[in-house]
Amino acid sequence: MSMTDDRRPVSTDLLATPEMIDACAERDLGAIFRLARNDPGFTLSKLARLCEMTPSRVGDYVKGRARVRQQHVVERVSHGLRIPGEMLGLAPQPWEGDEDIAGDRPARARTRSDAGFPGPAEGGRPEHHFGDAVQLSLDVHLDIDPKGNARLTYRQVVLNLTNRPLTRMVREIWFEHSRGRLTITPTDACDHQVAIQRLYETSGLAKFVCQISPPVPPGKTAIIEYVCEGGMFVGPMYWLQAIARHTRRFSLTVTQHGATEFHGCTAVEQHPDGSENSVAQHTRWQLDEDRLRLTLHREDLHGNQFLTLRWDAGRGGA
Repeated sequence: MSMTDDRRPVSTDLLATPEMIDACAERDLGAIFRLARNDPGFTLSKLARLCEMTPSRVGDYVKGRARVRQQHVVERVSHGLRIPGEMLGLAPQPWEGDEDIAGDRPARARTRSDAGFPGPAEGGRPEHHFGDAVQLSLDVHLDIDPKGNARLTYRQVVLNLTNRPLTRMVREIWFEHSRGRLTITPTDACDHQVAIQRLYETSGLAKFVCQISPPVPPGKTAIIEYVCEGGMFVGPMYWLQAIARHTRRFSLTVTQHGATEFHGCTAVEQHPDGSENSVAQHTRWQLDEDRLRLTLHREDLHGNQFLTLRWDAGRGGA
């Protein structure tokens, strides 16, 4: 296949470079276009045609005179240059259905996929259809000690509805505060061998791939569970969970040790169109001496939804 083929205009080698990964993560269209022009045959006119822009507009991005503001512009670039949606913080695009569901393209960092974040997050899949890898269940357990140190456990039951073996899944975890490098360790609860391949990391942030062996055949399920340590909770207490693919059942459990007072909690669900609604009625809490336990349960969630749980707890007399 030619590098300038209109169906796959950006080569997979270019997509895998750290420069392109970072440019996509920042949605820096100027950098993306400059890198794309390194491939033979790419001109401003061709980039403009592929991305449904004028050559002068592409030139503005290349020269740094314009910055992307609209989501639909990013989507056009993803579609036109065949950049996987995950790299740009988007839902997997319709054209990815036959190419990338099983995760066999080059490693991709800077994605916002199935992770939870005490801070901004984005990404996901807008709806469930045949060809997806869906989550039958996603259980997130957050255990916070009296000093704010967090132990985070993710457990996912994934159903492979693609027509190819599932070999890898991209993940990201970010804490606003941390003790440094996050550690991520698969547990014995996994029913496949799982290896963690780190793609990119800074203090409090880890972007990684869960490599699965043996691969999950089409129509079969896999249990993937891992523990993350090193994150900390300082100041306002909240957890933002991004839902990247259709999830039939979601559960978030927070246990905060050292809490002797509870002043309330809120839970908000954000939809792909930006609308929000309270889901506080789906929360439960229990304060037992110096331990607070909060739970949030939801069902039938879709890609590009977000759930935010906030709570206010403290020590007596503090």
